[in-house]
Amino acid sequence: MKNMTNFVSLFAFGAALSTFADPTVQSVNMAQADDRTVTVTYTLSEAPAVVTLDIITNGVSIGGENIQYVTGDVNKKVSGKETYTITWRPDFSWQGNLAAAQAVVTAWPLDNTPDYMVVDLTASKTDNVRYYASTNFFPGGLMANRKYRTTSIVMRKILAKGVTWWMGSSDGDGNRSTGAKEVRHQVTLTNNYYIGVFEVSQTQWTLVQTARLNAAQFYWGGDRAMRPVENVCYNEIRMAANSTSANANAKEWPEAPYAGSYLDLLRAKTDIDFDLPSDAEWEYACRAGHGDNEWNNGVAYTSSTLASTAPGRHNQNGGNNTTASSMGYANCPASIGTAICGTYAPNDWGLYDMHGNVGEWCLDWYQDSLAGTDGSVITTGSGNRVRRSGLGSDGAVHLRSAARTGNAPTFRHSFIGFRLACRAGLK
Repeated sequence: MKNMTNFVSLFAFGAALSTFADPTVQSVNMAQADDRTVTVTYTLSEAPAVVTLDIITNGVSIGGENIQYVTGDVNKKVSGKETYTITWRPDFSWQGNLAAAQAVVTAWPLDNTPDYMVVDLTASKTDNVRYYASTNFFPGGLMANRKYRTTSIVMRKILAKGVTWWMGSSDGDGNRSTGAKEVRHQVTLTNNYYIGVFEVSQTQWTLVQTARLNAAQFYWGGDRAMRPVENVCYNEIRMAANSTSANANAKEWPEAPYAGSYLDLLRAKTDIDFDLPSDAEWEYACRAGHGDNEWNNGVAYTSSTLASTAPGRHNQNGGNNTTASSMGYANCPASIGTAICGTYAPNDWGLYDMHGNVGEWCLDWYQDSLAGTDGSVITTGSGNRVRRSGLGSDGAVHLRSAARTGNAPTFRHSFIGFRLACRAGLK
């Protein structure tokens, strides 16, 4: 094998903020075999670290879609070796000139991991997590590869630590709910976190909660695999061992979920501290940096325009519950009832179905007014848990970023599900 490139190494962006010693990549070497297989080797100081790969020509990346066929010590946490090895098969995805290519190996500290985390529910928990700088690097593509909505969970990092922002709707919002539930107040979150790119699908439920396999009501033929799980209550997600228990052995956040709950089983399966997002974390992710705009992408939607240009499922584009009921829930194609996860365009932070499809449980106990609160999880209450997103059977006013309500933790509905969250950084 002959050397085809100069040595290239980079520090991870933001590594200076790390509370760990900064990992450093050194001695990067790229070589090509006769069959065009490329081997990249490198050394790493201050391991462990998460390592990613890019390939550049003339100072420009060839694009993650051309670097998908990589294996070895890449896109995951690595440690314990003198020399690390990455294998890339450019013949499967890229026909460019390898002689002009350079390997860029980046080491990310464990408290500043890449923007996307993918957890494979079918793999062992010693080798189930992959990290990517963008969805362009996802093998098979985020939307083209079904596994990202079935057997793997995709999480997006939200840089929220220390950011002060306005939670709730603005006084000028003509759709603002009556009462105090959307009162505008300043919030400063204390942690970066990962949040699910998609709502938890029916397959992602059944791969974990085998005691209640058929939780969802909406399914039809093969499309159920990627439709969101629904008809699940807050308690069986976090607070109880099964679908009939009601808070008897409640484990309030930040305590770990109750043994046998979905989140407890998911944590045991993956060794990742998955949880529900808090009320404030959910809204911050939904707004995607758009401040007072209630639709997160700068577009001023109205009830009439939502019918044709919706950011999610609602009662004018397939979510009408009366129609679904008349058809029989199990006979509804994905154009009726719940939509397949990711059917509509994502928000500007790459999150799907933040407006409609299924309502989503959050960690907090519900209280009508959040005036004077700072975004911390509300851990005391006796009535309802916070629910966000708006039901697919709701009208447009309930799909806005600020819209919030609550339901009893034992309540189930054919349009209520959830998405996952976890604090950023590895153990």
